[in-house]
This record gives sequence, C-alpha cells and structure tokens, in this order.
Amino acid sequence: ADFRIEMDGIAAALRNPALLGAIQSGPRGQIAVTLFLWSNGQTQVVELPWRLLASAGDLELTARQVEAIERKLPPGGTGLAAAMDFAADLLDASPYAADRREIDISGDGEDNEGGSAGAARDEALARGITINGLPVTSGSKLLVKYYRDQVIGGADAFIEPAETIMHFRDSILKKLLREISRPVS
Repeated sequence: ADFRIEMDGIAAALRNPALLGAIQSGPRGQIAVTLFLWSNGQTQVVELPWRLLASAGDLELTARQVEAIERKLPPGGTGLAAAMDFAADLLDASPYAADRREIDISGDGEDNEGGSAGAARDEALARGITINGLPVTSGSKLLVKYYRDQVIGGADAFIEPAETIMHFRDSILKKLLREISRPVS
C-alpha cells in the first residue's frame, strides 16, 4: 500500500500545473529525469529510462507510466548507500547535458545493509552531484537528523520530510518545485 501511495504521489506531482510552470520557467524550459526503485544493497531497478520533460504531454505520459509501475522488488533491507551510488552512476550515464545534477532520494529508514550513506554522499559530491532527501519519518526526528547528517549534500541541498506516508504526495510536490525552481548557479 505504501508503494502505491508513493507512485500515485509522484504521478500527481507530475500532473500539477505548478510543476509544468516551474519547468517551463527554467533556463532551458525542460528537465531530464529518470526513476529507479531500490530496496536492499543489491536491488535497484530503472523503471523509467532517461527522458526530457518539457510539455504537459510529456508530464502526462510520464505520470501514466509511473501509475503503471508495480512493485517487483522483494521486501528487504534499506540499501540507501547502494541506491545513492546507483543514482550517481545513472547521472554520469545520462544522455543529456545538464546545468545541475541532483539525486532526489526518498526512504523510510537508515541504511541497514552495511553501506555508508555518508561515504556514498561524499562520492556523489566529488562528482559534482547534489543530493536532496525526502525521508518518510513516521514521527521520527532521528531519521530527519540522519538524512541531514548522512544523506543530503551539495549546493543548496535540503530535505523535505513527509511526516507519514500519507503526507508523501504533498512533500514530493514541494520538493520537486523547490529543486526545479532554484536558479542555476
């Protein structure tokens, strides 16, 4: 049920007119995105390959594709460090030139797979990547602190916590608007 709430929240954000406005107001009038799912340290799956989003049609098509994603990953640990490494490699392999490269990561726990989220973050920063986080805290101030200390980093990095999974929809929209609307330095 949580997975479906997340996918539906992403789809709703993609359909929000404010997101299209933020994209079209940017210096290029478009953004490049990819979406992958992750679980334990060995499980990361690209669900949406790289694509450009520049029009309402692009956003609607992508929203429909996100809504159609089904959870295929087995339940397991939280391989946050491995997910950040995977995301950094995806950014390096992007077919699009970018003024800014950011990892947008959400999760509901600390890395418990033996990886070091802080080390993965530092490697991404060394590659010129910013990491922003959306922790689903379920009331835990410790997860917010963990994301601040171990996950986010880079130019203007921030977290946009969701108090519960039911708040994910609002938090993902706020997060995307904040990322896309920032001036390019």
